[in-house]
Amino acid sequence: MKLLSAETGRVRGEVEVTKDYLNAISGTHGGWLSTLVDAGGSLAVATHGFETTGVSTDLSVSFLAPSGEGSTIIFDAQVLKLGRTLAYTRVDIFSGEKMVATGSHTKYVAREQERAAAAAKKAASEQQQ
Repeated sequence: MKLLSAETGRVRGEVEVTKDYLNAISGTHGGWLSTLVDAGGSLAVATHGFETTGVSTDLSVSFLAPSGEGSTIIFDAQVLKLGRTLAYTRVDIFSGEKMVATGSHTKYVAREQERAAAAAKKAASEQQQ
């Protein structure tokens, strides 16, 4: 996986599809694309300064078009909403101009929010000294 860009709430990356990522009919395996939704959503959450990204509570993927060996997959992962306890993400996956899958990934992030708040409070306290 190669990171193309990252900003708060959004990550873009690319992966070359190798034979290891194929299903029995030589298409990109849905399980691998689902893993990409999981990882992409987690990376987008991490851009909010979290050391860890919580645990998954829901993952949904729609497969829209085929791709295969040698394809360059581009993923665009965004945090749609970051709440006190849940983060909602969307990951769109492309092969060239063609969207091959789109997914949503919800993560439980309450502990991560608490850790980030404590770290910010500590940093502010240290700056005042």
